[in-house]
Amino acid sequence: MKYTWISALAMMLAVPGVGFSQTDSSRLQKSGVPVAGDTLTIHYNPAGGPLAGKEHIRGMVYTYRNYRWGLDDVNLQLHNGTYDAKYLVPENCAFVAFKFYVEQDGQIAAYDNNSDYGFAETTINKQGVALPGGALAWGLFRKPSFGHAPQGYFEKFNISDEALEMWIRKEMKNYPQYMPRYFGDYLAMLKMSLGDEYNEKVERNLVRLAGLPDIDESNYYQIFSTYQFELKDTHKGDSVKAVLLAKYPHGRQARHQAYTAAYNSEQNDAKLGKMEKFLQDFPVAEMRKDSGAEQQYMYYGIYRELAVGYVATGQFDKLIALLPQMDFASLVEIYRWNVERHFMTNSMPLDSIYPLGNAMMKELISKVHDGSYNENLRFTPNQADEFAMSQLDKKLAVQVRMLDKMGRYAEAMPYLRMISPAFIYTNAKLNDAHIDILEHTGNAAQAAAVLETGVSNNAATPGMIEKLKKEYVAKNGKEDGFDAYMESLKPAADVEKFRSEIKSHLISEKYTPFKLKDLNGRTVSSATDFKDKIVVIDFWAMWCTPCKSAFPGMQMVVDKYAKDKHVAFYFIATQAANKNYKEEIKSYISKSGYRFNVLLDEITSKGAQDQVFRSMASVFRSSGIPRKVVLKNGVIRWTSEGYGGSASKLVDELSYVIDLLKNEN
Repeated sequence: MKYTWISALAMMLAVPGVGFSQTDSSRLQKSGVPVAGDTLTIHYNPAGGPLAGKEHIRGMVYTYRNYRWGLDDVNLQLHNGTYDAKYLVPENCAFVAFKFYVEQDGQIAAYDNNSDYGFAETTINKQGVALPGGALAWGLFRKPSFGHAPQGYFEKFNISDEALEMWIRKEMKNYPQYMPRYFGDYLAMLKMSLGDEYNEKVERNLVRLAGLPDIDESNYYQIFSTYQFELKDTHKGDSVKAVLLAKYPHGRQARHQAYTAAYNSEQNDAKLGKMEKFLQDFPVAEMRKDSGAEQQYMYYGIYRELAVGYVATGQFDKLIALLPQMDFASLVEIYRWNVERHFMTNSMPLDSIYPLGNAMMKELISKVHDGSYNENLRFTPNQADEFAMSQLDKKLAVQVRMLDKMGRYAEAMPYLRMISPAFIYTNAKLNDAHIDILEHTGNAAQAAAVLETGVSNNAATPGMIEKLKKEYVAKNGKEDGFDAYMESLKPAADVEKFRSEIKSHLISEKYTPFKLKDLNGRTVSSATDFKDKIVVIDFWAMWCTPCKSAFPGMQMVVDKYAKDKHVAFYFIATQAANKNYKEEIKSYISKSGYRFNVLLDEITSKGAQDQVFRSMASVFRSSGIPRKVVLKNGVIRWTSEGYGGSASKLVDELSYVIDLLKNEN
């Protein structure tokens, strides 16, 4: 594609707001041009922008330093409606782009990026000169479609191909000595601009790169991969690869080859040995120094496979010996699958997994701040730390519950104290264990407080509610008024918010009438048996642990409406995993004591046992279970997927839906 630099510059300047300084928005003021190594003072006023009226506004900054992207926090302080911050611009940082945002449930809910033009700027050094990488970063960042800069900053803004090429060539002109560091960006730009001519002209650039004095392993890999995968020249590709492996026998390519060979080998005892050898030949500490943890995914995969193999063969000591190598993110996954899973499904004796759980908790606690979730610009450092703390809270809760079940009450107390105040009363099963531990350690008064707090947070098990009812009856001499008392413990604002959320998710979608048989062979017809009723359907399966975990709460809501002839509940067993599902379901329901109307989903023409579920799936846009569906007058009025763990919240959720539908005109 041919063009003049003047036309490219004109095209770039024709875009509103484009220029080397876009932080002239009235919402962001700063103390001059950012200087690498110096502190920049900024003032952010959200008035007139998307964050106007929002609380708890946070800030982040994208950086480009030594030709590598980074993400950092901007710690804001609110003063009279304006957020102030002092940000130390990193040494050698050539570019910064600020973003202000608010979160909801750990996710960015709204943000301000200067109306999609960006609060972005190149920096200077202390001598007032632009730094290496500034022009390149300016072009890459503002062309998200190119894919060589962090994504998620812009919504639609995207400079032209010509403008990007101009900025890359500007970088080449100003800093040709650093070409090896951004050669990949240059090659991608050539591919974009040359089109069909790329394959003909790229080789001379590869030869040019190979002749430079300061190329590193990543450059050799660029040459190899271009020959091998783009030019399809396996002869030259293999030749370069041989040089690459000879020069870097324990480098990234060698590591990748060894990992692939070990990880993809056949599932047998020899595979464990191959993965153990990979860890010996390519120590994780060397990877972290060599590649900046870019290849951490390999170790994550190896650790996960080894852990499963060790636990399956009873080699717990080998897994425990491996734990010090692992980072926090890997430990969370290993704990989830090899301790938490067995505890939740009762698939292994607690005495067997206890030593492993104990050893893992010590490692998790010591490494929670290691920043291992801050890979690939997924989070800022603060966000990564907060996410890690939330993961630690969840694993501490599992450990506490496991120790409670084992009767190790005193051992559980230190873990309880480590759980963050924001989390400790929000998990129903943890609250239950917390109360039990306090009662067994001579802290009955504290247990009573936890009981009320758990109900107040709508995080209560059936056992907790029954315990609270006994206390209420003992104090008042009767059950009358208990439901009102329990409701009074919940903050009115929280109740109103919850009711509003339920109401906002009401829908009106028709469904195909169906007929299904119950466990006794009786046919239930939606066209006749559901007439003039509000019907709650629970889609579940024997293999679905969350489905069965929700059943105690479902029994509570079934009992609540047992005498209401206008409300009915049906539990449709679907997505069976084996041919004996009817007998398994009968046995399970009989032994568990649940008083449910169980229906069996029909077999489809393709042999899957999910005909009715599938007929409604277009409304759900998901195949996940447990799935609650509320029907009225031949229409789906509300639906939800999953189970959050609180029986009391589940009862409230369905009760609010039923009440709303009852009160409709």
